[in-house]
Amino acid sequence: MFLHYGKSKLIKNVTRITDGIVNEFLIEGSKKAVLFDTGLDLFNIKDYVAKLTKKELMVVNSHFHPDHANGNHHFDTVYVGEADLPTFTTKDVYFKLVDDIVTATKKKYPKAAEKLMPWVDKLLMTKQGDTQYLPLKDGDEIDLGDKTLIVKDFPGHTPGSITLLDPAERFIYAGDASDIDIWMFTNPDCSLHEYAETGRRYYKEVQTLGYTRYRGAHMPLTHRISFMRDYAEWMDKLTPEKALMKFNVPGGKSQLCIAAAPSMKHILFTSVYWAHQCERKEAAALPEEQQQVG
Repeated sequence: MFLHYGKSKLIKNVTRITDGIVNEFLIEGSKKAVLFDTGLDLFNIKDYVAKLTKKELMVVNSHFHPDHANGNHHFDTVYVGEADLPTFTTKDVYFKLVDDIVTATKKKYPKAAEKLMPWVDKLLMTKQGDTQYLPLKDGDEIDLGDKTLIVKDFPGHTPGSITLLDPAERFIYAGDASDIDIWMFTNPDCSLHEYAETGRRYYKEVQTLGYTRYRGAHMPLTHRISFMRDYAEWMDKLTPEKALMKFNVPGGKSQLCIAAAPSMKHILFTSVYWAHQCERKEAAALPEEQQQVG
């Protein structure tokens, strides 16, 4: 699996491509096709996809993390959720996180940092290249001919994480927005409780629209959408004390926590998060006149 790309049919006219770590999806209509994520760039995904379809191709990132976007530099244009549009500077949440950790590690462990930097650049930082990045907004429609995909925001893992809804198949492509493991530590300013509220709201909306199944970027199998709701409920109850392991990471805002729990219905829930993300944000104080009773 790590020596070449693998592929399999997911549903009609949809090919799941994998480099052994990440699922990318080639979704074909009668006129156009969408490539959802470009992977780690272990191989040239543009050349690989060219063997699978001759249709006009639109490349979309579920979010801007290197395991989903490192192959972007092979393409002229890539679409990404508006809140994840990259500047390739520390203005971007993920780039700032990596910069904070690298800077602190260099200061505390200079020899180790020197050995790690080539791997950081190769695996943890998305190549900039000459690619043009364009935004996608919640509700945008992608017309593939006989099939239309709908963009739906699902922030949390990153500020601009998006999913693609396929109304004809009642199927959702979720990236890392809701998967077996959510690495919430990559978005340190988002609390677990904010994520849980987003997950519950998202679930109610897609359930009402009749969606029943979805696939994440790291999921080995297709899941029922009830996973989103139940995972959100589990995330909402996490605390630092419930972590199986905790680490002090140079440059981190708090301890890094890893939690996991078996699920009778969904097999397993796991998450990686900062201890401070468990804190509930206090509601803004009401104006004095609204605080008076009677």
